[in-house]
Amino acid sequence: MKIEQYEFPDDLFYVLRDPGHIWIRRKTEQIIQLGIDDYASKRAGKIEFVRTMKEGQRVKFNQIIGTYESGKWVGQIRAPIAGLIVEKNELLRKKPDLINKDPYGKGWIIAIEGTNIENKLVEDKKIVPTGDKLEDYIRWRISQE
Repeated sequence: MKIEQYEFPDDLFYVLRDPGHIWIRRKTEQIIQLGIDDYASKRAGKIEFVRTMKEGQRVKFNQIIGTYESGKWVGQIRAPIAGLIVEKNELLRKKPDLINKDPYGKGWIIAIEGTNIENKLVEDKKIVPTGDKLEDYIRWRISQE
């Protein structure tokens, strides 16, 4: 799905709660991968630094699990589910701007293992697939610039 100049792949889910702009990819039935959507990666400017919690740490729903920083901005990354951090993208240590260059591929940030992932993604009204709710949210964000 394309909304103005921003891309939103159809196979992902998107977090609409503040601070928002997190995408979610189901890697397995119990593991999700997270990253920053195209809108946030472009609005933030060149990402210069990414900080996340360590692998093996337990996280609570909506807990801050990391930040990403540009020269003009710091964004929070919150856990969309409770679970265990099972992987972090080590490439971002040396190349944090992969978030800008490839936000849905090499710019992924962290992976979390949880339970009942499918139910949580469907039941949480602030997590949506591509479609009208995502488009309305992004258009609203654009109108606030």
